[in-house]
Amino acid sequence: MVFVKLKHMLTSKLILITVILLALLVVSKANAGIGSGLFNTAIKIAHPIKSHKDIAYGENEWQTLNIYPSKETSTTPVIIFIYGGAWYKGSKEQHHFVADGLVRQGYTVVIPDYIKYPEGRFPSFVEDVALATAWVKSNIKRYGGNPEQLFMVGHSAGAHTGALLITDGHYLNQVALSKQDIKGFVGIAGPYNFTPKKPKYIETFGRHNFTVMKANNHVDGTEPPVKLLHSKGDKTVHIVNFQTFRNKLMSEGVNIQTELYEDVGHVSMVLKIHPWFADEIDIAKEINDFILPIINVNPN
Repeated sequence: MVFVKLKHMLTSKLILITVILLALLVVSKANAGIGSGLFNTAIKIAHPIKSHKDIAYGENEWQTLNIYPSKETSTTPVIIFIYGGAWYKGSKEQHHFVADGLVRQGYTVVIPDYIKYPEGRFPSFVEDVALATAWVKSNIKRYGGNPEQLFMVGHSAGAHTGALLITDGHYLNQVALSKQDIKGFVGIAGPYNFTPKKPKYIETFGRHNFTVMKANNHVDGTEPPVKLLHSKGDKTVHIVNFQTFRNKLMSEGVNIQTELYEDVGHVSMVLKIHPWFADEIDIAKEINDFILPIINVNPN
């Protein structure tokens, strides 16, 4: 009997190790779709966390979100994570690893889905995330989150959406919120000020929106604290997005922190939120180091 149990334990560990190694291999080859599935499966086996899935924040079928409560017994700060995917792909389920990495830091994590191109065009995906944020503000206390400590973290296209939400106040105003409801924003490898050139992106945003789609054009100094993370090695989003947004925020007196890495890939930036990928560059720690002082000053 003991031998059977031991054999089962060893077999389970071997399967887990195999899944992890396959996930790391596939992700390293930039096949993120398959890799994220394997990676997330391995994480769920190795480190189960509580979750509430597919909660509606609006009337449309895609307007759902996942909540991952912190293990802390008292109410905890909330991170709304906005994933990327070039505005036409991606899902909340592919980013379980982000939730796991941030829950380990003591946060309640919310990941909303939003409409994608071609069904959705700018600014519909920004409006979706604004609506999800309003839902979180009104409901997150029931899941152990503190509605007075809402933070946003976005990667790539998601960082672009988050940047618009904290600079162009009308999106949050439309759902009875304001910039001040967001206590801080972390942008990871965001295309904050790009001008679409490929036909798909021109159709996504519309030429008539090329001015209002750029976060720089809305900065007025009333933004919450911001932290921008980027890499010189990012071949997907040019560093000029980081530089121009940083410079504009600084010129308007916004509380801003930045980290510019030498050689981290675009996808690797978000993967490093999870401890399995973090090394000397630990994005979850960067996020936590940014948020904690804000919480300590405003411990509502």
